[in-house]
Amino acid sequence: MKYSQQFKDKKELVQSKFVSAGFDGFIDYVVKPVKTRADESNCTYFPTIDTFGEKVTSLAGRSGNIELVFEKTDFGGCGPHYINGLANMGVNCTCVGALGYPEVNPIFDLHKNCKAVTVSEPGYSYLFEFDDGKIIMSNIKEISQLTWNDLIERVSVEQLVEYFENADIITLVNWSYLVHFHKIYENFLEVVMPKLKKKDRKIYIDIADCAKRSPEEIKAALKMFGRYSQYAPTYLGLNQSEAMVMHSVLCEGEYEGSLPVARVIKEFSGIGTVIIHPVDSSAAVYDGGEVEVQGILCEKPKKTTGGGDNFNSGFCAGLLAGLDIKSCLVSGMTTSYLYVKNGKCNSFDDICKAMEMYDDRV
Repeated sequence: MKYSQQFKDKKELVQSKFVSAGFDGFIDYVVKPVKTRADESNCTYFPTIDTFGEKVTSLAGRSGNIELVFEKTDFGGCGPHYINGLANMGVNCTCVGALGYPEVNPIFDLHKNCKAVTVSEPGYSYLFEFDDGKIIMSNIKEISQLTWNDLIERVSVEQLVEYFENADIITLVNWSYLVHFHKIYENFLEVVMPKLKKKDRKIYIDIADCAKRSPEEIKAALKMFGRYSQYAPTYLGLNQSEAMVMHSVLCEGEYEGSLPVARVIKEFSGIGTVIIHPVDSSAAVYDGGEVEVQGILCEKPKKTTGGGDNFNSGFCAGLLAGLDIKSCLVSGMTTSYLYVKNGKCNSFDDICKAMEMYDDRV
């Protein structure tokens, strides 16, 4: 199958669609920890999380110092990264989120195809980037204070309906990280969703790293998101770390890969499609089948932060194109690969070209 050609053939359709997402937002300070330094201009960095972890562990009981090289300040958050990926492909988008308050912070310089609507001050994160992933340390004091009442005071229910009414995909992100988001998404389900008239839409959910949430909270969130299925086909996207937390909550025995835990999550939650995307593959269990695809790993990533969000962008672009689930996984992995490789969001045409590496391969 020529995945690149079928995606390319749907360019006009994809770019006629509309996506809305809510409700997070972060300002990221990207840093790299220094392993060795020769002089003021030359140093080496810890290449992997393991090597950095070994250094930190070695300091137990005796203290120490690790130099950080500040690389840049950038916008962050699941919603802004995801929406910016789709907007760069030519999709019309609205991002309702914690983008600065009362005005949008200029750092949220989203693509011109995206309408930015702010409801709160953002969170602030230090991002430690490595060749094999990232460690995020965040200050969520202000964004974590955002409640449903705050949200509808700053953006009325009627405005929320307006921002989400025409969306072909409604995307909800970062349930895990922010303490009031469960109530926000519960109220969005009960207050906003019934008011939306458009029927031909999909709902995509990325709950983010859920390791700090209790098993009871995680189960409640899965059940709540499953209830969204009464309004539209619903999709849940997880990276491997998130899937392993889900496994510890819902399953017994050792973690045995993406498909077994995806089956359990789908059955427990009632969510129509569960997607799990480790860095080197992706898998989905959906109504009527399941599929797993081996990915192509970027050996020298330029930027890992936002890689999972851009997988979501690519997968959802496949949904907008009307592709089957396997093809959506390929478009997700290609979009993520290109983002990590180039350190930025990419155009529809560039993603089509890169997708050629999957043609006749899977």
